[in-house]
Amino acid sequence: MNGKMREINLPAFLALTVACLSSEPLLAQTTDKVEPAGTPDKTASSGPSAAELEKLAKMSANPLGAAWMLWLQNDYTHFDGDNDALSSSGEWANTTTFQPVMSFPFHVGDDEWNFIMRPVIQYQSSPYEESFGHALNGHPEDIPASDLANSNYPFSGRTSGFGDTALLTLVGPARDDGFIWGVGASQIFPTAEDDVLGQGKYQAGPAFLVASLAPNPGGWNIGALGQHWWSYAGDDDREDTNQTNIQYFLNYRLSGKELIGMAPNIKINWEADSGEKVNLPIGLGYSDVTKFGSMPVRWGVELQYSAIKGDEFDADFNLRFLFIPIIKNPFASY
Repeated sequence: MNGKMREINLPAFLALTVACLSSEPLLAQTTDKVEPAGTPDKTASSGPSAAELEKLAKMSANPLGAAWMLWLQNDYTHFDGDNDALSSSGEWANTTTFQPVMSFPFHVGDDEWNFIMRPVIQYQSSPYEESFGHALNGHPEDIPASDLANSNYPFSGRTSGFGDTALLTLVGPARDDGFIWGVGASQIFPTAEDDVLGQGKYQAGPAFLVASLAPNPGGWNIGALGQHWWSYAGDDDREDTNQTNIQYFLNYRLSGKELIGMAPNIKINWEADSGEKVNLPIGLGYSDVTKFGSMPVRWGVELQYSAIKGDEFDADFNLRFLFIPIIKNPFASY
């Protein structure tokens, strides 16, 4: 493999794929019954009232509860670094994820608990040339000479398709606000359509959630959702993984429906070289709950900047959009 390829830090590639599997705090709903506004026919046609939207807004900021959500998220991420193959303007990646959040209530004694399941299905546009997958698989000699001749290789083309799939499961007490906690497991499955869109490994590890949720507007929602993965099977030619994703959130309840603050993801690749392990963003965003037709939807936008990032190749800016319909949980009454 020529000198240009040696400039690519393979552990840094993991930063791109793990960034695509980043997670927002789970949306959830309390078990309090929402009384219908007006007659049943009117409620069915017009959707939730203004008061009910405020209740749903509070519910949608609860990381462990009873609601089902159809989470759609788009991340437009800029990557930069010292790698000579990068253009002066860096590179961009775009990832769209569909994350249905499903909650299943049960009882522990007299206390109500929730079991949360959230798969993460992603479609991404990567700045890597498709043939770079040969290098990731330990076979750089299979890369076409015409690709290697490009001074920007492996950033000389784009590859789009479905990436790896994640599954997060959490269990914890069902609470409306105050101290919220949950524990569980997280898994990653090598479902990527192309080698440069995934890590080629089955991965699993623990997950945890701790949060303090404000009961009323004028308070703060503070917490963290952590996940860790180790590889245990998969393509023997791919690098083993040992990585952590901690999403911390700090949001001020601006009104009954609005939040302002941030919810970025800290990513740690324990296998990377020194100076390449950690990406720690900060951000500022806004979200609200409104009706699209009769459907209640949380939507939001957030701009993030990586205050700490890898030197060779890593994300430095991210623009995130959220569109999250809130739907009825068939297993809970509220």
